[in-house]
Amino acid sequence: MNRAQMRSRGGNVFEEHNACLPNYELRFNKKVRGGTAGANIQPAPGKNVHGVLYKIEENAFRTLDRYEGVPEHYRRIEVQVTPDGGQAVPAQVYIASKVEKGLRPAAHYLQTILDGAGEHSLPAAYIGEIKSAAGAA
Repeated sequence: MNRAQMRSRGGNVFEEHNACLPNYELRFNKKVRGGTAGANIQPAPGKNVHGVLYKIEENAFRTLDRYEGVPEHYRRIEVQVTPDGGQAVPAQVYIASKVEKGLRPAAHYLQTILDGAGEHSLPAAYIGEIKSAAGAA
């Protein structure tokens, strides 16, 4: 969600909109270097993931796929998200290929996510859900 991080990984950002992904939840269950947790989403009926929908160049996905470790670590799928005040649109998301229980994110990693959430004025209740999912609440 962090704008500067997205630009450094995906190149040009043509548009950005806050958006909601229904029937999924944020989890920290992807093991990353050092044994800490990376963010992930997983299906969860009745839950919502709030985030940022970025419009980027099609060829930027190759760079993002490399950064996310597709297909070994994450896979990219298409879902329907609803931008604030808009109609549902297709979007690409990354889902972990393998998950584990009992992981917690590194403090600096969690802070980057929280900074992005704050930068885009995501709902305060949802920011609380991020902290709770990370075991930091």
